[in-house]
Amino acid sequence: MTRLVPRDLPTYLEQETLYNALEKAAKGVQSGRLLDIGCGNQPYAHLFPNVGRYVGVDLPPPAGVQRRVSVWASALHLPFVGQSFDTVLCAQVLEHIPQPQRLMQEAFRVLKVRGQLILTAPQTWGLHEEPQDYYRFTQYGLRYLLESAGFEVQSIAARGGAFRVIGQTFLNLYYLRNHISRLTSPLRAFNTTFNSLFAYLDRRWPWEKDTLGYVACAIRPRESSRRGEA
Repeated sequence: MTRLVPRDLPTYLEQETLYNALEKAAKGVQSGRLLDIGCGNQPYAHLFPNVGRYVGVDLPPPAGVQRRVSVWASALHLPFVGQSFDTVLCAQVLEHIPQPQRLMQEAFRVLKVRGQLILTAPQTWGLHEEPQDYYRFTQYGLRYLLESAGFEVQSIAARGGAFRVIGQTFLNLYYLRNHISRLTSPLRAFNTTFNSLFAYLDRRWPWEKDTLGYVACAIRPRESSRRGEA
């Protein structure tokens, strides 16, 4: 895997799993139109260099917050005709949606037949973007939501195990409790050593019942059992 996240970052243990999972999933996306739901500043766009068009959709941000968006809209009411995208990406957004099943239905609607949904969601993470932070998901919850919407699940993979959860939780607490906003050279050295240790422990003794989150890949099948779907 390409090193996408610097090891001295305090969020390395979480971000590395996310970028590596998306990089792996992106290898199967070669062309067509991609919709990034909840795109923010489109931090994952560079992982999909072969798509014909990359479309980002998000809500208008608070004053002073910058977002790189193609269309301002709600994930629950996507302003696109049915079966208009070859790929839908939804990364670390589902926990902020009050009606996650509705988002799944909208993603299904705008995907072409045999189109792919790439979805990531947290299982273990602190409150963030409050108060719009509603859920955490197990692999079984994600499978239920996907299959209920009509998707055919191809894979659901954990993003790290218990040691990454422990290490990342410690760093989150350390930085938040000490109000650290600037990485000095000693902190960078500490982070690099700490992150390397817990990444190694996670590889050496994987325990995925405790995980930071999941990446799921699913397709819209040729025929759907959902009433009213073409």
